[in-house]
Amino acid sequence: MRRFKQVEMPTNTRLLKTAVRVWLMEILISGFNFFVLMNLIYEPRWGVLVAHQIGMSTRIVYIFILAYFLLRFVKEYETKDLIHAGILWLSLTLLFEWVGSLAIGRQVEEILIGWNIFAGYMWPYVLLTYLLSNLIVGTILQPSRKRKDMSAQVLISLTNSRITRLHHARMKPLALSA
Repeated sequence: MRRFKQVEMPTNTRLLKTAVRVWLMEILISGFNFFVLMNLIYEPRWGVLVAHQIGMSTRIVYIFILAYFLLRFVKEYETKDLIHAGILWLSLTLLFEWVGSLAIGRQVEEILIGWNIFAGYMWPYVLLTYLLSNLIVGTILQPSRKRKDMSAQVLISLTNSRITRLHHARMKPLALSA
């Protein structure tokens, strides 16, 4: 019987520990967003649904901003690490939402109102943002990689192609004329 060798996949603990700290800061920002901005400012002016939409849109934006700063701070990561961080943020958020809401006596029906995208609520989009923001920011924006000046890259490329052409021109045999 043939046995397969187990391959150990190390976890990027530095990224995950920092991700938890960033998530805790995000929860504080979200508390301000919910209790102050949504409940005291937006809702009296525009109603519950519009207040929810403004608050959740704002939340999606600052989650992406926090993901950018997280990945700029933790410079070493792989794609799997970004997926782990997203799953961590999503899990912590769902745990906080359900345990916290039930602990303060909210009814399940009241919690599920925000999940109804057909009525205009945006909570599932926020959850998707928690899951995917690190992956999107880390693979598309790549904040930890040093960016090179594009004009310098073009100049180097042009110079290299000229040198190559000159080199090849010198290497061609001369045609003998009769």
